[in-house]
Amino acid sequence: MSLITSGTLNTLVKILASGAAGAVIYWVIKKTSIEDDQIQQILEYERRQYQLQLQQQQFQQQQSTSSSSLQSSSGGINHKRSRSLSNSTDASISLVDLLQNTLIEYILGDDTHNVITIDSLSTLDYALMRMNENNVTSLPVVDLQHKQYIGMLSIVDVCSFLGSQPTNEFAPNTSVAEVLKYNREPFVPLFVNSPIQLLIHIMTQRVSQVAIMSNETVVVDIVSRLNVIKFIYDNIEALGNKSSASLSSLSLLSKSITTINSSQKVIDALHKLNNEHITEIAVVNDDGHLIGSFSSSDLRKLSIYTFNRCLEPISMFIKVSEDPLAIDESIIINPSSTLRSTIRKFVESESPILWIVDNQNKPVSAVTQLSLLKYFLNLSTSMND
Repeated sequence: MSLITSGTLNTLVKILASGAAGAVIYWVIKKTSIEDDQIQQILEYERRQYQLQLQQQQFQQQQSTSSSSLQSSSGGINHKRSRSLSNSTDASISLVDLLQNTLIEYILGDDTHNVITIDSLSTLDYALMRMNENNVTSLPVVDLQHKQYIGMLSIVDVCSFLGSQPTNEFAPNTSVAEVLKYNREPFVPLFVNSPIQLLIHIMTQRVSQVAIMSNETVVVDIVSRLNVIKFIYDNIEALGNKSSASLSSLSLLSKSITTINSSQKVIDALHKLNNEHITEIAVVNDDGHLIGSFSSSDLRKLSIYTFNRCLEPISMFIKVSEDPLAIDESIIINPSSTLRSTIRKFVESESPILWIVDNQNKPVSAVTQLSLLKYFLNLSTSMND
């Protein structure tokens, strides 16, 4: 199934046409018709384009009399700019300029080149252990025999796999390669010199985390939606007066949400996540009051010894509030909240979703990291029209 539909093609063309030179996309989508040799040809072409870009930048450096170090570009990820452009740009910088002219390498973590990978022959329980140990929710999968990346195992894929299994038939010894067959998030790596706008476009196609490759096609980091939201927050002035607008006025609130009773089993939540292709569910009590939030990332606590916990009530698997009036405020937002305060709350809570509740603390709507990124993308591309 192709990731790019006719509905998103025009947006992608805009992004590619206006992006920095050499900012390209490397598609490795499960079940596509692209053969390995074709992929290698694409990669080789993009490497040449990248080198050409570097040569042009070096030439411009030599011709420039400016001593500003911000005009330099090493082309690598070891000498990158600050994550925030607020100290190097005018306060009137637009969102278009910010997203089109900032490369992914500038938002990478400080500890690149240390990405945790996993062998395709490893077991599911080992993969979950690696995720827990390293506090990550996805792992690039490597075929050691052929020495190549074959995909990325995310916690969403684990949820999809477990949700498709018959009750009482969990198989923690299942190979990672087998779990990848239930992949819901295609492996779509980008190069370090791709623009952030292109990264956001990929993330709005239900890809929550993107592997970032060096010019040598080695995965050097994994960027999440939260990383991008933090970058936007560091450069909040790029949103102009939109940052002061309310969520309701910007139409950022979801029209429907999914709930589950805390007394239901974890496996029931997994079935809902899988069948409805979502990643978060509002957990409610018998009166319908919001008492917690269940996410696919909660599955990291499973191991070969605890897979039977999928048969436990949700209230025993995650932390829920016994008092519905004392719900965790970090996952609650108001429709009148400004875009700025909402972005800040996502950054501070690191939650994938913020719930809207009525005067009885019943969940009625939500705003997600995904909906924010869709808004940023639409805003930046519409400015080009």
